[in-house]
Amino acid sequence: MPRPYNIHKEKWKRAEDPYLPKHEGRIDDIVIPVMGATGVGKSTFINNVLEAVGSSIRAPVDDSYTPCTNEVAHYVVNLPSNFAEHHNVQNRRLVLVDTPGFDHILFSNAEILRRIAVWLASSSVPCLFLPNSSTTDICANRYGDGLKVAGVVYLHAIVPERMTEGIASGLEIFRQICGEESLPGVILATTWWDLCETEVGTLREDELRNDVWQKFLTGPQRAAVVRLQNTPSSALYLVRDIVNRIPDPIVLRLQHQIVDRKKSYEKTDAGLIAKPRAEFSLAKAASIFRSFIMGF
Repeated sequence: MPRPYNIHKEKWKRAEDPYLPKHEGRIDDIVIPVMGATGVGKSTFINNVLEAVGSSIRAPVDDSYTPCTNEVAHYVVNLPSNFAEHHNVQNRRLVLVDTPGFDHILFSNAEILRRIAVWLASSSVPCLFLPNSSTTDICANRYGDGLKVAGVVYLHAIVPERMTEGIASGLEIFRQICGEESLPGVILATTWWDLCETEVGTLREDELRNDVWQKFLTGPQRAAVVRLQNTPSSALYLVRDIVNRIPDPIVLRLQHQIVDRKKSYEKTDAGLIAKPRAEFSLAKAASIFRSFIMGF
């Protein structure tokens, strides 16, 4: 029997990289990574979910120019009993994964991808072998040395109306992270509806569906589109949608290429897209940001 993949032996895995340790994970955890550009409300969405399930845990948020999410972070909570019973997920936990945006001012797209890849491939759960039980059944939520996910949320602000190069690049990287085979587990959610007139927002949403998100919404495997309000109930509704859409956990293309095909993150489909901006150094980004803030 081949040995399971161990990302901790990879040179691109750093000791300080966050992940979900084996002793903290469970084989039936409902894992939902949350992705999107900086400032679209990823941490706010997670906090709304945490409030909806009655947790006092909160992801850091602020209104400063610098993005508040620089590292991948996960939040593990129990689901309310009435929600769990109604959706047949009793005694299961929800794991929300907050990620930095690909248009980050201090880090290249390649570095952001590396951090996300580390979490997806490193975060692992105990794989128990019980008498008279199928190894496949017991380890259904484990993938190599990492977790499968229940679904993935991609957030996009309905305002401003312009699509930037950074957002477009990040969206394509995200598409390659997921792969066409995982699209049924993808939720494309628009945010900031409280800052936009409904009629105007609807026109922009149609443009997203017919143009920007077309590759996600055509073909046999398709993502879903939802409007996300800045409320705990709307956030929990989105979680419910994921739980109901995909009964079994999914393997993202990025996970498959790293774990099964033994590729480094740079050689994955997502990595090849992120690579052209890899030379954009932290020092250069920090210098540009300081000049912007100080006005010279």
